[in-house]
Amino acid sequence: MKKIFIALSAIALLASCQKSVLYTQGLYDNGIVAFKSNASGELSAFLEESGPVTFMLTSSVKVDEDVTVNFEPSRDQAVLDAFNKSQGTSYELLPEENYKLLEKSALIKAGSAVSDPVTMNVSIDGFKNGVIYCLPLKITGTSSSMTTIPGQEYAYVVIRGYVYASAANLPGGSYFEMPTTVNDPRLQLEVCTMEIRVKANSWAGSNPYISSLIGVEENFLLRFGDISCDPNQLQLAGQGVSITSKAHFDTGKWYHVAVVADGIKQTCDLYINGELDSSTPMGGKGINLGKVYNSKFAIGMSESGRYLNGQVSEARVWGRKLSATELMNNQCAIADPVKEAKENKLLGYWKLDADNRGKDLTGNGFEGYTHGSVSYTEANIRCPE
Repeated sequence: MKKIFIALSAIALLASCQKSVLYTQGLYDNGIVAFKSNASGELSAFLEESGPVTFMLTSSVKVDEDVTVNFEPSRDQAVLDAFNKSQGTSYELLPEENYKLLEKSALIKAGSAVSDPVTMNVSIDGFKNGVIYCLPLKITGTSSSMTTIPGQEYAYVVIRGYVYASAANLPGGSYFEMPTTVNDPRLQLEVCTMEIRVKANSWAGSNPYISSLIGVEENFLLRFGDISCDPNQLQLAGQGVSITSKAHFDTGKWYHVAVVADGIKQTCDLYINGELDSSTPMGGKGINLGKVYNSKFAIGMSESGRYLNGQVSEARVWGRKLSATELMNNQCAIADPVKEAKENKLLGYWKLDADNRGKDLTGNGFEGYTHGSVSYTEANIRCPE
C-alpha cells in the first residue's frame, strides 16, 4: 500500500507576528506553535487508494529542549462551517469511520523547529465523487510554555479523492449545442464564471487558427487560438472584452480552464488549473449567453465551425464569481449540482460522458445535443491528471 504524504503549500512560520498577540514567556519567549500548513490552514492530500497520510507541526523558534505538542480531531460541525464560510469552500466532515489518528501528540526535538511526522490512516471507502472531505485538528497544549495564536490553533486536513470519469471525443466537426439557451433571460448576466475541462489533440492549422471550447462567438467565448495569438494560447473573446493567456498549452494533456468576469467591477480573469493566469478590464457590463451569432451556445464549435479536435469532460456556467479555491477544488466534479443551482447560482452543468451525454445536471433545462461523430471514452480518465 502506498504511503502518501500530505502536500504542504507553505510553512506556517509565525515569528513575524506582533508581540502583543503572543502569550509565551520564559524559555521560549516569542515561541509559538502551529500546524505546518498553507496560508489558509489547510493540510491537503490527494488519495488514489486508502492508506496513511502524514503531517507535522512547527514552532516559530528552534526549541532548546524536547517539546511535546498535543492535539485532537474536532467533530464540531460549527468549526468546519466557519472555515467553509471564510474560504468559500463546501468541504464535508470526514466520517469518523474513515480515519484513525495513530498519535495525538507530536515531538519537536531539541534544536529543531519542526516536529516528527504524525500519521493518520484514511480509508476512501464510501467516498462520493466530487465531495472533498475535511477533518479539523486543534492544538490543545504543549509540554512547555509555548502556545498558539488565538484563532490559529486549528488546521484542516483536506482529503481529495481522485475522480475517474468518461469523456467525450470530439474529432473536428463534432460538438455539443445547447439550443435551450436561446433568449433565456437567466443567461443575461452581469457576473459570470464559465469553465471547462479539456484536452486538445491538435491545434487549428488554418486561418483564423481557432479551436472553440465553450460559449457564444462575438459575445462570450473561450477558445484556443486566433489570428491575434498562437493556436495553443487560451483566449476569451466577446463583446467588450478580450483576454489571451500568458500560458501556452500542450496537446495530449488535460487542463481545467475558466474565465471569471465581473461586469459590475469591470474585471475579467483567466484561470488555468485553478491558478490565475491573466487579467484585463472589461469594456461592457452585459454577458448574454442566450444570444445567437451564426450559431448558438455550444461546446467544441462556434460560428458554425472553428471546431475543437480533442476531448472534453466537464463544463459549467455560473451566475457569480468563483474564487480560485473553488475553481481548484471543483475542477473534477460537483457532487450535488441541483443544490448548487438552488443555492449558489450554478446555471448549467454538463458532464460530457457516456452516461449523461450533454444533459444539464442542474435541473435548469439547458440540455445539450450532439452533432457529428461524438464518441465516449471508457471511465478511466483520472482527474486531476
